[in-house]
Amino acid sequence: YLLFLLLSDPPPKSLPNLQPIKNSKLGSEQKISTKFDTNSQPIEIAIHPTPLTFDSGRTKKRIENQSPKTLNKPKVDKIKNQDAQVHYLRLRDIQICKNVVKRTPEGTDVFFNNDVDSLFCYTRIQNQGKKQEVKHAWYYEDQLMTQIRYNIKKSNIYRSWTRKTILPHQIGHWRVDIQDSAGKIIGSKKFQITS
Repeated sequence: YLLFLLLSDPPPKSLPNLQPIKNSKLGSEQKISTKFDTNSQPIEIAIHPTPLTFDSGRTKKRIENQSPKTLNKPKVDKIKNQDAQVHYLRLRDIQICKNVVKRTPEGTDVFFNNDVDSLFCYTRIQNQGKKQEVKHAWYYEDQLMTQIRYNIKKSNIYRSWTRKTILPHQIGHWRVDIQDSAGKIIGSKKFQITS
């Protein structure tokens, strides 16, 4: 608009007095005044714009609550994500049984006679993360007898079982530890072989 006034051939003879604009929300005053002298040259133009800001308060709170360590170290975030991925495993059920028929354990107990040929460790695991490795570690009198590793897919309930041959002279305390891919025990079941 000012360029139009300056470049137009017939300048206006008089302009109405402009009143200051008051913004009640910002509490500031903007004033535009233009005066022309007898040669129709502008003498004074004063504009004081006030920037509009919208702050919900979320930005300041989020920055205040975060510590500089988490903002400056992306490696820590990667490690946390890997730990979170491992923690997606949750053992829902573990049973020691004589047989598994149609994906259901049969002959579940914690005391077995030494005349059993083999026993099964039946588990139901919830995996909300990616496909990962799980391990069944069979112990006899606190000595590792065997480890069986397998992968489980993402599933609400992933049913799986492992089998261990029990010799007649292996009487005593047994246990099976269920471990995730990091080696953390997510569940354990103790049982006894009696004569």
